[in-house]
Amino acid sequence: MTDKGFVFDIQRWSIHDGYGIRTNVFLKGCPLRCRWCSNPESQKKHPELAFFPDKCIRCGSCQVNCPVGAIRLGENGQERDVSLCRTTCFEGNGGFPCLRECYAEALKQMGKWMDADVVLEEVLSDKGIYETSGGGVTFTGGEPFVQHEFLLTLLQKSKENGLHTTVETCACVPWESMEKALGYVDFLFADLKIFDSEKHRLYTGVGNERILDNLIRVNEYAKTHPLTIAIRMPVIPGINNAPEDMEATAAWIQQHLTQVKIFELLPYHRLGRGKYQNIGETYQMEDVAPPDDEEMNTLREICSRHGLRPSYQ
Repeated sequence: MTDKGFVFDIQRWSIHDGYGIRTNVFLKGCPLRCRWCSNPESQKKHPELAFFPDKCIRCGSCQVNCPVGAIRLGENGQERDVSLCRTTCFEGNGGFPCLRECYAEALKQMGKWMDADVVLEEVLSDKGIYETSGGGVTFTGGEPFVQHEFLLTLLQKSKENGLHTTVETCACVPWESMEKALGYVDFLFADLKIFDSEKHRLYTGVGNERILDNLIRVNEYAKTHPLTIAIRMPVIPGINNAPEDMEATAAWIQQHLTQVKIFELLPYHRLGRGKYQNIGETYQMEDVAPPDDEEMNTLREICSRHGLRPSYQ
């Protein structure tokens, strides 16, 4: 176990990531590179810089204080060579020099090294709210099991303080990383992005064989332990929204994941696309429109026919 890890956000008063009112703790690092990811700043485990042009006053301090020459002010504002904006800035100097001198706060560090006790102190500030609403703490990301030792520490401390615990995972990690923590998890949201493995590889960067295997292992664990499991799938038009694909997915869950009764379909949205430019990345889904209500209802009906509830609530 370890008492420290990289956290990129802590959100209080969440109502969409588990029962009741919750605090979401976002851990940095993810093995997937989903094209539609709404938290691209969560993917890399190390801290990185984000630039918010609306706050920039073009003072030039970032350019002057960048030790690797990655930043310059051009006609369209700040231009940054992300390949030069290395993690050595953070590791060697205890932070990013350009950020420390950004008076307008147009630069922000995504991800910081936090002690587990500091994280729990913030989580526990709303313990009374959890008790009255049936809520608790949710560990998400990124992929929280990427930092499995830190996650285990956070989960143990949460249970020591009587908190209901939820973990959101893509399950694309070694089984050993998940197994040690499950005894401290009350509710597990497991993502299944795409059922077809080759298509999964095309749109996320890896196949789904490990994911499916881990889901089966979690299901076996839940047969003898008090763990609630919900499968979540983003519905991406043109990628995984064909009724026949949903039929195959729901049938597989019904056959192999006997402890799973919840299959929650989440309509694709574009809310995170602005973040890509902030961290110097390109959003690849501009031409994809969110699914409409009729399409979502059709897919949810397919899941219901296989005995799966469309929501955990």
